[in-house]
Amino acid sequence: MTSSAPTHRYTVRSHVDSTGLTCSPSVARHIDRLARPYLSLEPGPCPPGAWEVVADTEPPASALPETVTAQGESSLHYAVDRARKTLYHLAPEGEAWATQSLLRATRAIHRSTASRQGMLFLHAGLVELDGLGVALVGGSRSGKTTFVMASVLHGAGVMVCNDDVSLTAQPDGNGVRGVGWPRSVSVRLDTLDLLFGPEAARAARSSLTHPANQTLDSLRESGVEEHGTALIYPWEYANLLDTRIGRSATVDAIVHLSLADDPSETGAADVPPAERAGLLERHVLGLPNKHLNIFGHAPDDAAAGRTRDALAALPTFRFRYAFKDASREVVRLADHLRARVPAPARSPEHRLTDRAAPAGPGRHR
Repeated sequence: MTSSAPTHRYTVRSHVDSTGLTCSPSVARHIDRLARPYLSLEPGPCPPGAWEVVADTEPPASALPETVTAQGESSLHYAVDRARKTLYHLAPEGEAWATQSLLRATRAIHRSTASRQGMLFLHAGLVELDGLGVALVGGSRSGKTTFVMASVLHGAGVMVCNDDVSLTAQPDGNGVRGVGWPRSVSVRLDTLDLLFGPEAARAARSSLTHPANQTLDSLRESGVEEHGTALIYPWEYANLLDTRIGRSATVDAIVHLSLADDPSETGAADVPPAERAGLLERHVLGLPNKHLNIFGHAPDDAAAGRTRDALAALPTFRFRYAFKDASREVVRLADHLRARVPAPARSPEHRLTDRAAPAGPGRHR
């Protein structure tokens, strides 16, 4: 919980909030790399009244324990002092877990603020596909991450996020904006084999630094996950795919994505306007965070309602694709959208904003 390394104070900023961070300079450098392009970190204390996330500091007796447990990962232990708006990282020990823990807590605070400001959270990825902003909607194991990665490798896509996008109807009526968040990309192991080949996939896996990768194999061994999973940090994703990551994008179309068991089931179909709202509502997230929903998240119902209406007005499609043909299916969907979605009036340089590849070691490719 404590170490001899000196701690420094930092401010973390997003498009919705500013929070504090107290940790060693080394951990701060790691967090800065992992948070970009979604959050920025700068030296100095946060504004008065903001939440602060702290490591290597003994919490006061008044702080209450809080534990976050994700399947296949070590539990994260915190102590929360609500009166002082301070959250303390307690365990696991070590720089890698402190980095992950502090970033996860910081992200949760900012997402809670986004919820209070009326942002709608959707179980969806967001990618720029051949110049169109496409929200790929679907539950777990629906093929979102595989499709996003295949589109990037094909040269047709730029990822904003692979899951849990937040959406806001623009006040000027100019569409819906989707924003990503700093979180690891959870990818099936057979997706890596499919896209890169077994040998390159093994090399890529050996270079990954998320501490949970040391325990995630237990899920496949126990039969909980048939295909196995690896967690890839954003900068690792950018390096692996030799790409850049977008912080946000305007949504031009919605695609409800799923994997087909039989090639005859693949293809795209339009969703009639009367069915769009109900289909979308199945994938709206009731809470901004899977864990750590302790920062207040009462949504702005009026703003969220406007976003729902704006999304239901967008061209909407169902698309089923065969996993083994992911790269070819990217072309198929892009062609379908190009024929049915009006080209955006905005200029190319404004289609997707804040493209950035987080700094990291040399590229794998």
